[in-house]
Amino acid sequence: MSGAAPSRLAGRYAIHVAGRRCGDERWTLERTGGGEVATGEQVTRPPFPFPSTLEWRATLDRDRRLSGLEVLWRVGERTVAATHAADGPLWRVRIEAMGHVREQEGDYPARAHVVLGSHLFHTFAFRTLVLEPGAEHEFPMLAVGPPWMAVDPGRLVVRCTGSGTIATPMGPLPARRVEVVDPARGREEAFAAWIDTDDVVLASHEGEGDARPWMLLEEYLRA
Repeated sequence: MSGAAPSRLAGRYAIHVAGRRCGDERWTLERTGGGEVATGEQVTRPPFPFPSTLEWRATLDRDRRLSGLEVLWRVGERTVAATHAADGPLWRVRIEAMGHVREQEGDYPARAHVVLGSHLFHTFAFRTLVLEPGAEHEFPMLAVGPPWMAVDPGRLVVRCTGSGTIATPMGPLPARRVEVVDPARGREEAFAAWIDTDDVVLASHEGEGDARPWMLLEEYLRA
């Protein structure tokens, strides 16, 4: 985990599926007087299975714990709007889709991290961990995703397997390699990633190897 963080981070990921380019995600992370605010817009196209646009805005408190999340997902003619919020030890969700409203409520354990299909949410988790080669951590997860952008509770395991300098579009950067596994799904949902000194994912790959790219950081601003 790094020391003092920059006031603002921003970037753009190139998204791949089965090794083929299928979209982009632009994101920002900024410190505020009361914590941090992160935003992102992810646009996917074929060969992605469900071409769509995903917009999100997350707030984090002074302890860097996620306190709220707004998600707007558009796929075809369908729009799903989900508002998530921490309420002490509870996580509450309000979902609006196709003229209907549904609500969800569940536990938000002290060590839990919320995960959406954006690497910024992995960064939020990584920077709370000591990630040096040989380290391994397991923690509760609240996974937010299709079709309702509701929460599916689970767990994640993060292992740091090495360190080095990697080539990126921004030049060579020092990085650590991590593997992320959902124990309930195993290899099906596993991915490997290289993260920088601010715990931002520079490059990720499907599975536990480095053969098939998933998300590659092509633009990066630290201020």
